[in-house]
Amino acid sequence: MIKVLVVEDHAFMRDMLREFIDQEADLEVCETVDSGEVALERLDETGPDLVLVDLSLGGISGLDLIKSIKVRYPALKCAILSGHGERRYVDQAFEAGAEGYILKGDPDEVPDSIRQMMQGRRYVSKTL
Repeated sequence: MIKVLVVEDHAFMRDMLREFIDQEADLEVCETVDSGEVALERLDETGPDLVLVDLSLGGISGLDLIKSIKVRYPALKCAILSGHGERRYVDQAFEAGAEGYILKGDPDEVPDSIRQMMQGRRYVSKTL
C-alpha cells in the first residue's frame, strides 16, 4: 500500500484528491492538511511514502515545503500539484527536489503518476 500525504489549501481539492486516490486498491491517503507548516509537523506521525504538494500554498510555499522535506527526509518522494503549466514552474519543482509535476484538471492522471514516482521515475503531466 502506497501512503500519500496531500497538502492542499482548498478543501474541495483535498476532498477530490482523497476520493480519487483512495479508490485505487494500492493507494491510500494517510492524511490531508491545508498548509506546509502542518505537513511538516505531521510527517513523523503520518509516515507517507509520497507527499503531494500544491504549488501555491498560503504561508510556506509548495517549493519551500519540498526543500524542507528533502533536508529532513531525503528519500521521501514529493510531487507538485499545480494549475501553472509554465515550464519555469516545472524546472523550479525539480530543482527543489520534487520527483513529479502534475497539472490540476485531470484527476485520473494522479494515481498513475504516484505509481511511476514510487518506481523511481520522474513524472511530468502529459499536457506539458
